[in-house]
Amino acid sequence: MRFLALCLILATTLSCHAADTTAPSPSTISVSGEGVVTAVPDMASVSVGVTTQAKDAAEAMAANNRAMASLVATLDTFSIAPTDRQSSGFNVYPRYDRPADGRNSTEITSYVVSNQLTIRVRNIDRLGELLSAVVTSGSNQLGSLSFGNSNAADLLDEARALAVKDAQRKASLYAAAAGGKVGRVASITESGASQPGPMMRAGMMMQMEAVPVAAGENEYRAGVSVVFELEQ
Repeated sequence: MRFLALCLILATTLSCHAADTTAPSPSTISVSGEGVVTAVPDMASVSVGVTTQAKDAAEAMAANNRAMASLVATLDTFSIAPTDRQSSGFNVYPRYDRPADGRNSTEITSYVVSNQLTIRVRNIDRLGELLSAVVTSGSNQLGSLSFGNSNAADLLDEARALAVKDAQRKASLYAAAAGGKVGRVASITESGASQPGPMMRAGMMMQMEAVPVAAGENEYRAGVSVVFELEQ
């Protein structure tokens, strides 16, 4: 009995002590921040290719191969590395037309061969000259032109850092208005990051040979949600 009574007293004492030392949950302030970094592109990606047509599939293929060989030779002239060339499409398909006698049926009149490459241009100053040479060499397909930066990861990290600073600025403003100050960071959550969004800038239009190219600027964005402790 004496042992049971001692255990009961000890449990009661520990329970009271735990209740007395439990600290109240700190007040917090939640804000969002955004960071934006712009940079002039130093590289470009463009889709080029050749489409040929002939009555015979083999003839269309041979013509396409000759034109692609000329295109590849042009890329060699501009020092486009093999690692910066990637096949992005190859198709062979028949073309159907209605016969001249007006019948409702259709017949194969020719074959079309299409071959596309996506190339990365690291010397952006020669982009316009390259596009002009590609067309001259026999390419009759150009498209999907986009601009990028070789240090895109660093630029996006810079935008992230700016987003946190923006959140800290907002938190300080709200805390001061509430008669307190910003405490330690309780949590940080990335709410979004994107790259790049082209922004055309005045004066960036460049006339290179026969092809005008507007490089503009790339935009890197990052967003965060930050929870700070609010000190009174």
